[in-house]
Amino acid sequence: MRVSWPDTGMNYWIEAAPTLDGPWLPVRNAALPGLQQMTLPVDASMRFFRVFQSP
Repeated sequence: MRVSWPDTGMNYWIEAAPTLDGPWLPVRNAALPGLQQMTLPVDASMRFFRVFQSP
């Protein structure tokens, strides 16, 4: 699965969780600065994703 978002010049990271309540954990395959997209493996478990700005 490919996740992408607008390139705003800021760095963002992806977190994943099994439910909306969490626990939210960073996705190891972090997006590269400027690329603003990443590919995630698809498995049998359902997950939620969120994008947040890195410090």
